[in-house]
Order: sequence, then C-alpha cells, then structure tokens
Amino acid sequence: MDLVIAVYRKLKRKVEKKLLEIHRQQLLREVKGGEALCLAGKIKLIYPENLTLGRNVYIGCDAYINCKGGVTIGEHTILSRRVVIYSYDHNFKRCTSLPFDSESVKRPVHIGCYVWVGMNVTITPGTIIGDGAIIGMGTVVSGNIPENAIVVSAQTRIVGYRDEEHTKKLVQEGQFYDVYWTGEE
Repeated sequence: MDLVIAVYRKLKRKVEKKLLEIHRQQLLREVKGGEALCLAGKIKLIYPENLTLGRNVYIGCDAYINCKGGVTIGEHTILSRRVVIYSYDHNFKRCTSLPFDSESVKRPVHIGCYVWVGMNVTITPGTIIGDGAIIGMGTVVSGNIPENAIVVSAQTRIVGYRDEEHTKKLVQEGQFYDVYWTGEE
C-alpha cells in the first residue's frame, strides 16, 4: 500500500510540474520580457499585455497581478506567495456615483531590480519600489520606496478625506454605483 501511495504522489508531482510549465509558457506568450521566469504555482494575471518582466523573475503561488494601468517588474526580483498588485483604482474623487463610479484611474506600478517582496504583500496603484528594496510580509505598499529600503507595515493612519459636500449631494440624489461583478477586477 505504501508503494502505491508513493507512486501516486510521484505521478501527481510530475503532472503538476507539467501543468505549471504550460501555465508559465502561456504567460510568457502574453507578457513583455520574462526570460527565465520562475513560477512557484499558478498565478492570476489580469491585462497581461500591460506587464513587463525582467530576466530571472520569481513569482510565488497564488499571486494576483492586475496590470490594467501597467506593471513593470525588474530583473532578479522575487515576489513571494499571495502577493497582490493593482495598477489602477476606481474614481472616487468627483465621482458620479457612490462609493465610486465606473471610471478607472490608471496608475502604473514599477518594481525595481533585485527586489524581495514578502508573502501577503499588497502593492497599490502608482507605487514605485527602488532597486534592492525589501518589502516585509503582510505590508501594504504605496508611494515611492527608495533603493535598498526595508519596509514593514506601520499602524493604520488616515491619509485624507472625501469631499463632504459632494458626497452629501450624491447621497441626496441617490447616485450609487451600479454593482456588476465580472470576476476579473
């Protein structure tokens, strides 16, 4: 019985490895660059035509990368498991409905060379991460991260407020976002 289980596990690993290579090859046909791309597992890539990869990039399993606004990842960079990258946001400033409208605000993300992005990191639209930076596990990254910086999560903080009068006006008019979920964004 142990032999049967061992053979089954070995066969399963071979099949999984082959399927992962097929997934990798498909991604490489859709993105710019990516020589020697290493995938640790399946990833979800939205708007792959807007992704540019350097050489020897490693992407961990279950990564989610939405390239609507453009994403560039430099060579020798490692993205660990379950990294989330967004390169666009919903329009919530002077929007036509609440909490946001259907307009997309594209803000490209640039991740430099030889960067290490830890597990469960979220990279927000418009972020620029300099060469050699390290982003600690669970961090939400926004803005400009200098070269060689080591970044970890800070306490939650308020970074601004909506236009209160505009928001009240939209509430009074009953202008709320018409929810339609495609599952892609």
